[in-house]
Amino acid sequence: MRALLMLLLSGFLVFAGEQVPSTALAERLQEEAIAFALEKSKASGGHYVIRATRSPTLPRVHGSQVTFEPSHLSKREPTGHFFAVFRVLMDGRLAGNARVDLEGRWTGNLLRTKTSLSRKTVPAEDQLEESPFEGNPPPGAISALPVGYRLRANVQAGHVLTQSDLEPIPLVSTGERVRISVQFEALIISADATARSSGALGDKIRVELPNRKWVQAIVTGCGEAKANWGS
Repeated sequence: MRALLMLLLSGFLVFAGEQVPSTALAERLQEEAIAFALEKSKASGGHYVIRATRSPTLPRVHGSQVTFEPSHLSKREPTGHFFAVFRVLMDGRLAGNARVDLEGRWTGNLLRTKTSLSRKTVPAEDQLEESPFEGNPPPGAISALPVGYRLRANVQAGHVLTQSDLEPIPLVSTGERVRISVQFEALIISADATARSSGALGDKIRVELPNRKWVQAIVTGCGEAKANWGS
């Protein structure tokens, strides 16, 4: 009877790479890993379906209470094959780490081009369409075109747009006249200057003032920038 009891306790509490882990603890860890991945996925649109692909291997543990503390996922987007890392605590003390192998699928709408478009084009609404998608979307795939961006290169009809296909639209180009506002304490002076570098909204550029002084400015609009005196 004592031998049987020891065997049961060993199967529940002792884990090593060469031993079969406790089914109850392994299943609980898998459930917590799936919940952790789903919680992380809330920052993205669409719907995720995540499952564990194999039983995890746990470190050797001895104690009365085993808890799992999530650490991180191996991928930012929980799609395809990835894994979750957990800290294994025994009576509140770290016993080691465990990895749970997972697989995720995503369902939602992605943005596709209806026609072929050339580089530097700002796609119009009638040139794009939302297309249902299920599976593992391309990295950086988008469901809406962000404001202030254009195509970085030519794309074919039916192409799923991603962040890498886009670039910020320059609002100031090198050599163009730019209206710059220079602030000195409470005083703001506006003047026409010449841009010596290009930039999109919020970018830092170099501009040359009428007195030949060069300053660094921040693009605030089309042909506009602002700078602090002495920058």
